This record gives sequence, C-alpha cells and structure tokens, in this order.
Amino acid sequence: VKNTERFFKEISDEVRGKIKQSIYSLHQHGMVSGDPHKGNFILQGNEIRIIDLSGKRPSRQRKAKDRIDLERHYGIKNNVRDIGFYLLIYKKKLRNFLRRIKGKEKR
Repeated sequence: VKNTERFFKEISDEVRGKIKQSIYSLHQHGMVSGDPHKGNFILQGNEIRIIDLSGKRPSRQRKAKDRIDLERHYGIKNNVRDIGFYLLIYKKKLRNFLRRIKGKEKR
C-alpha cells in the first residue's frame, strides 16, 4: 500500500514490543520478513500481522538484516550480535570500500 508510513508517525512502545516479538517468532519458525518497514505490519485489534514476507530461505544474515531494519525503521534496539550480524556489517563495509575505490558514493 503506497504512502502508508505517513499514517504511522507515532508508534507506542507496546506496539514496538509486539512488532519485535512477531519478527523474533517468525525467525524461530524458520522464516524472515526481508523488508520489515511500517507498511508491512498491520495492527488488527490487539495483534500485529506481518504482510509481504519475502519467501527467501532464512539465513543468519537475513535474520540480522530484519533486526537491523527494525532498529532503522522503529528504533527497536538490536541486541543480538551474532555471526550473521557481523557478516552483514562487514559485507556492507567492504562494498562501500570498493565503491569508494571506484569513485562512487557509498550506500
């Protein structure tokens, strides 16, 4: 749904907690969101529903990306610093380094 983020300016700590729990539950069941932004969660009654799942095979890096995106979009702190997290971070640093060598802007 286009432009849905404008309707969700303020998100309560309770809803943030439910979003975090829903992503962690998804990970425990062997799935990843792939794109956990505000347009991919629906608050229905007292429950959070996740829509638009990627369908990709869950990996440590994809789970780490979900957690990092939660921090970026919702301010939900990522407390898990596992191998997937470090692989993702250093992969991004390497890409940005190579982009600088080529004279391109970093992402």
